[in-house]
Parts: sequence; C-alpha cells; structure tokens
Amino acid sequence: MLYHLLRLRLCQCYQADNSIMEIRSCQLICLQKSHGAILLPDGTPITIGRSPETRIIDPRCSRNQVQLTADYKNYKVKVKQLGANNSSIDGIDILQNEEADMGKDSILFILSGQFPHRVNFNTENPSKPDSNAQKKSSDVTEKNVSSVKEKVNPASDVSEKKFSSAKEKDNPSKSSSKRHSTDVSDYPKNKKLKTSNGNFNKDDADKKIKTEKNHNVKVKTEVQISKSDAFKSSKDEDEHEKVVTAKLEFIKEQVMKQKSSTAPTQNNKKEKPTSSPALPSLGKSSSATVGKTSSSSPTPANENTWTNHEHLYVFTSKGVKPSTKIAAFDLDGTIILTKSGRTFPLDNNDWKIIFPDVFNELKKLNQDKYKIVIFTNQLGVSKGKTKIDELKAKIENVVAKLQVPVQVFIATHDGKYRKPSCGMWEKLKNDYNGGIKIDRKESFYVGDAAGRPANWAPKKKKDFSSSDRLFALNIDMAFKTPEEYFQKQKPAPFIMPAFDPRNIASKDPLLSSKSKLVADEKEVVVLVGFPASGKSFFANEVMKPKGYVVVNRDTLGTWQKCVKAVTQSLVNSSVVVDNTNLSKDERARYVECAKKVQVPCRCFVFTTTIEHCRHNEKFRQITDESHAKINEMIFNKVKSKFQEPSMSEGFSEIVQVNFVPKFSSSSLESKYRKFLLEK
Repeated sequence: MLYHLLRLRLCQCYQADNSIMEIRSCQLICLQKSHGAILLPDGTPITIGRSPETRIIDPRCSRNQVQLTADYKNYKVKVKQLGANNSSIDGIDILQNEEADMGKDSILFILSGQFPHRVNFNTENPSKPDSNAQKKSSDVTEKNVSSVKEKVNPASDVSEKKFSSAKEKDNPSKSSSKRHSTDVSDYPKNKKLKTSNGNFNKDDADKKIKTEKNHNVKVKTEVQISKSDAFKSSKDEDEHEKVVTAKLEFIKEQVMKQKSSTAPTQNNKKEKPTSSPALPSLGKSSSATVGKTSSSSPTPANENTWTNHEHLYVFTSKGVKPSTKIAAFDLDGTIILTKSGRTFPLDNNDWKIIFPDVFNELKKLNQDKYKIVIFTNQLGVSKGKTKIDELKAKIENVVAKLQVPVQVFIATHDGKYRKPSCGMWEKLKNDYNGGIKIDRKESFYVGDAAGRPANWAPKKKKDFSSSDRLFALNIDMAFKTPEEYFQKQKPAPFIMPAFDPRNIASKDPLLSSKSKLVADEKEVVVLVGFPASGKSFFANEVMKPKGYVVVNRDTLGTWQKCVKAVTQSLVNSSVVVDNTNLSKDERARYVECAKKVQVPCRCFVFTTTIEHCRHNEKFRQITDESHAKINEMIFNKVKSKFQEPSMSEGFSEIVQVNFVPKFSSSSLESKYRKFLLEK
C-alpha cells in the first residue's frame, strides 16, 4: 500500500512540473553504450558517421553518414542520410539525400540494422560545469539532505515525516508545486550528498534558472525548482533505477522500524502508514521500478545477458519479463531474411527484417503482455561455418532493431535442443520463465519451415523442411507461417511427414502371422531390416533368452567371421543372424550354412519403414549420448540396396516382424511419440 501511495504521489509531481518545463538540450544516446551522449543544438545541423566520437569503424559507414537537426519545439529530430549505404528509423530505410523525422521514442540505426541510437530531450543543460553549475550542484545536494538525515538519525526523522505529511494534506497544491521532475536519464551517477543539521534556509528554497549559453545555442527558460525534490541529469537510466529502488527499500525499512517501535496491541492491530520522505518523479522508469519491487508482477531483466548450456545459447534482452503468454517465432525466414536474396547469408550483416509489419505486430504483443521468444536452429556453429561471437552480435543487432524485449534460444548442434525436438521449449518452461506456468492456449508459434509444397504461392519454392510446424505440434501450440501471421494471408497447403510417431501402437502382435516365434528344432533365423528397425533389440531381448546364439557383424567385423560363427554355433544350438541382410547375396551365405548341417532357415523381415527407422535413430541420438550416429547417407544407400526376400532363396518360411516399442519410463515414451525428424 505504501509503495502504491508513493508511486501515485510521484506521478502527480511529474505532471505538475512537466507543465512548466521547457527543453534545454537534446542528446543522441547510443543504445549499445559504446560512446557518450552527443549534443544536438536546436536548429543546428550536426553530422554523424564513422569517427572517434561514435567509435564506429565499419567502412560501410561514411564519415558523414547522417545529418541531424533537432527541433526542440516539436520534440523531434530531422534526419538526412548523406552516406551511400542506408540508415533507418524504426526499421524503415532512409535513402541517400532523403529526410525523415524521428521522435523521442524512435530508434535510429546509423547503418540499417546496426548502431542503434535514440534522442533524449532534456530540461537540464548537459554542458560542462562552470562555477554557477557547481553552485547549483551544491544547492541540489542540500535538497537531498533529507535522505542523509534518515541514515544519520532515522528515529528522530519519523516525527518530521509525519509533520511533512500533515502539511501536505493542509495545502496539497502548494506542496505539489514545489516538486520538480526531470527525465529518467538525467539522474546523477556519482552524487556525493552534503550533510547538514537538518534545517533548510527558507530564503534559498527556490532558484530560478535563467538564460544560459550552451555550445553557442541560447535557450530561454524559467523553471521553479524545489530544493527538497530536484534531481540533476544522469548518464544512464539504469543508475537512476538502482538509486530509486534503494530509496524505496530504505523507506520500507524505516516504516517497519517505526511500526516495531510502536507495536500495536491485540485489540488495535491496524495502524496508519507512516508518511515517507519525498522522492523524485520516476518519469518513464516508474513502471519498470514497480515491476522490480512489486511481488505481484514479474521482474524484468535489467540488462542484456548471455547464458550458455551444452549446445544451447540463450540471449535475454533488457526488459524481458516472464509471462503466462508466449509469442514464439523462428528467426531466419520468419523475422529476418538475407539482403542479398541468397538462401544463406554472405556475412554477419547480410540480413533485414522480413516484413515492415513485423515492428507493429511485435509492439502490440509487447503491449498485450506477451513474452516474445525466438527459437532458432544454427547448425552452422557446430560445423564451423558460423562463429558464435559473430552470431551473438547479429542476434543483438536484430533484437535492437525490433525495439521490443526478446529472449532468444539458439540450438547449435543436433540433438535434444534442435527443432522439432522440444529441448529449447522445455528449457524456457523450466528455467527461463521465472517459475510462471505458460498458458499454451494463449500462446502460439510462427515459423517458415511449414512443409508447404512448391508453388504454394505463385513462384514460391517448397519449404526446406517441416521443422517449425512439427515443433508447434510437439509443444501443443497454435502454429502460423510468417505470411499468415504478419500479412494475414490465408493458410497455405502443406504436406505432413509420411511417418507419424503419435500413431505407433505398443500393443500390436510381434509377428504378423500365426507363425511360431521359436522352432521346435534347431534352425537358422536370418533377420532382414534397415538400420534402427529394431533387429538388435529383437535378437538380444527376445531370441537370445530362448536359447538362440546371436551373430552380429558389428561385433565380429566381417561377414566371413559371421559365417564361421554360425557354422560353429549350429553344432549345439540355433542361431539368429543380426545383420541388415538387405540383398540376396548377403542372405545366401547363411542359407548355405543351414543347408550344410541340414537345418531349416527362416527369414524374419522387419516391417519398419525407412522413415520410421530414421525416427528411431534420432530418438537414440537424443536419449543416448554414447550412441554412434548413423549418417543420413547410409539410410539413402541401404534403401536403394534392399531386395525383397522370397521363398526361392531357400527359406523354409518368411515371417514379418512388427515394431512394438517397449519403454523403461513414461517420459521416454512421451519423447518417442514426438516428431523428431525435420521432414
């Protein structure tokens, strides 16, 4: 309750003082904090570009890239592009020798997509301090003496707080008129407070700031500044937030001490809140401060951060808040695409925002309290084609251009984090949303890998995969393509993968026919199936316990050793040959072994399709780090090599074996029934 009363009072002060303030200066602020603020005098053209002042060294940026002319009266800056390469405002490119206006909420990119800046209209002169400025600084220091008094003698200050509160109630208009507020970015970074005996000189309570000269530009203004509440300009907003937060915490401590010193009795537990010392208006940062101190609302990130896990990088931009509503997007082909028009970027700067609609749509989502998240596969990092530091810089530039808080998850390798696997989503849900449960019905995912065929729109190529659509299915969220979401186009046709893991039955019979699993006499069983079709599991978990000797080429090394092992084992027991045995020639070797000792030879053909086998292989990669990966080229090779077995090869029987999965836990079964392949 105390906090909300403070906040309401501060807002009233800000509104009261804002009506009498006039602009004294305008500054160009670098959002990446790579250089100091640059003064923009009223009506005077200032040229910005590649220079020591901006610390821009990119050769694509001209030394005279843009010309900026501040208009104090209308709170805007006229931007004229002078350089050959485009600059942009709010994601919209400016052409050479063209002009555009930027307001106080606009973002100027010195080069399109790079070097973001904003303008800050101040009511205080940012020029170097002279003797008068030092005097004013001393005055403002005295104005903040109440804060020091609290620390020196907080107990004695309680009565003064109550007295001050009573005076304000008697004459609220007078109290309000003596408060003064400046922009958040104008709070001093390293202010040393001057202590006193706690008594103010009433004759010096108000000062008039008159006409001053700043960089040869005269700006006339008269501003009433109250000693008890005035604050000087600062270098950045973060320091202001820290100071304000510290003040609020200190006030709370003093209130709690006061309450404890006058503890209520059992019959009178309610106590009126002790009034608190006056605080400066929080301006634009008030809502952010509320987020940081209020237990009822999520805390926003106070700075850009990078964290990395094995094969996963996470970027959290300043201002990101946990939320029950997630607006998730792919990156390449959804938020950005290459400037060059190529499928893969030429360099780290070869990108642009895909549609102009992206900016407004994301701003609306942010206003509607959605958390904006990007999930992107970046396999080029693991292959050495992309440097992670360059990718990080690119991500930061993209997020800066979007002008909204964004959290980005980057999967750099194959495995559990790569879409359509759910690893990145699980990481967000479990570790990166502040413990807040996500409402999937209110959330959605947008991506361009949607399984659309060729010519889904005139002259459009087919999608390279279905990974985004399948990712949305896996995490049970609504899905749209970029064209459907940003441009409101009708849903395009798409093709689902041939294999759907959700339809695998775990209660089907193992054998398709009524054939016996185990023969009454000694025999040779030749297994036929693609890699990852379930042969080894069947041989070791089903046949071996029933007395069959398992012969496997992966273990022995050559087919000659396999033939020898079959011949030796047939002396005492039946044998099962656990190889792919896809061709007639491979199978003939073991049929011949059976004939030599005059025992029957059956052929067990696994019905697992090549797409199903690829799914099984991906599942093994995700769940077993020690598993040796089967290359995709091998699947393509064995598919062309397969020859359907026939009785003419000398088999006594051909039996079809169904894939019936067995799981050691429900979590493994849940993972298995997700789409793991990208197409």
